[in-house]
Amino acid sequence: MSKTDQPLDSPLDDYLTDKSKGNDSGNYRRNAERVVRKWLSWTRENRSTYTFAALDVDDLEAYARHLKRRTNGTTGIAPSSARKYYDYVRAYLSWCQARAYLPDNPAKKARAEEPLPDDDRQADHEQQFWSPKQRAAIMAYISKRAHDAIDERGSDALAESRDRALVATIGYTGVRGAEVLKAPGNNDARRTGIRWSDVDLDGGTMHILEKGQQQYRDTSAPKQATSVLERWKQMFDPPNEEWPVFPSFHGPSISAAANAGLEADGYSEDEIASIRADATALEVCYGYDVAPPALTTAGARTLLQRLSKEADIPGLDTESGEYLELHGGRRGAGSTLVRQKGWEQAQKHLLHADPKTTMDAYSHISAEETAEAAGEAFDEAEK
Repeated sequence: MSKTDQPLDSPLDDYLTDKSKGNDSGNYRRNAERVVRKWLSWTRENRSTYTFAALDVDDLEAYARHLKRRTNGTTGIAPSSARKYYDYVRAYLSWCQARAYLPDNPAKKARAEEPLPDDDRQADHEQQFWSPKQRAAIMAYISKRAHDAIDERGSDALAESRDRALVATIGYTGVRGAEVLKAPGNNDARRTGIRWSDVDLDGGTMHILEKGQQQYRDTSAPKQATSVLERWKQMFDPPNEEWPVFPSFHGPSISAAANAGLEADGYSEDEIASIRADATALEVCYGYDVAPPALTTAGARTLLQRLSKEADIPGLDTESGEYLELHGGRRGAGSTLVRQKGWEQAQKHLLHADPKTTMDAYSHISAEETAEAAGEAFDEAEK
């Protein structure tokens, strides 16, 4: 019997064994087992689906719709719980796909996920943000990773050095990903990623196309970001200031850029072939001053997903898809500034045009402070 013909629950014990590794609390394993076993029972009873070969997107779409129905009424589950349950099933099927039980994961299909309810935690302050401990953890990991790569490969450790600079920029400047990276799906041809000409390392500023007001503005870059950016620039050594600060190192993309740059400079097809025969695409970019493409927001999200798994970030359930999101870096920077320096400083750093925007985004901090003050008042009154 092939793996695809086996029952849906046949590898579940192995999956749960794998998920228990390195998890002392066992919470994820217990929750995953409970949810996946309920899904298996529901699938058998309501879809008559027993094997991996029979499982398709229709089954997962029906399950998502079932979860949404469970959110109705005062005794139902929360929308966030419904999405969490679906995440457990999707993670199990991804594990099965990686081991050839499935050719692909139907739970990842857009149609399957479409019926899921909107998350009930939509307020900005409740969305993910990098906590100080998480920011410190990812920086510690990414810095060691870069140091180790440099020790091993010297000036060839470009990707690791770029990644360290990117994480520091996202974590400390409060910029949005689309303000410093290429955003091809943004319908704005200007969003091609910031260039070194946009960065003033001595002054601690970056010139960005601000997303909210769609205007070019200077934003602050604290020393935690500029010090790393300076080391990255020394390593990267761009031939001119119009090269991207965060280049893509995707081989086909660099190759296409090298060919297009040589063609634009007037080289014939035969000349380009001759040039490319003796050098890598990146070497051609350096040798003929052809700027490589900038890293895209999608590429950065994929990178952060991988790094979040590798770095063992506290408070992240990477097994169910959580990772340090691009915008989470901005929220985390804002939260730290509000707590440490006050609303006005946070507003300036985040380039909020209206102070109310900052106060609304971090209203939970004001509520926490009010609660603390109220508690102290009651204590004093009741002494």
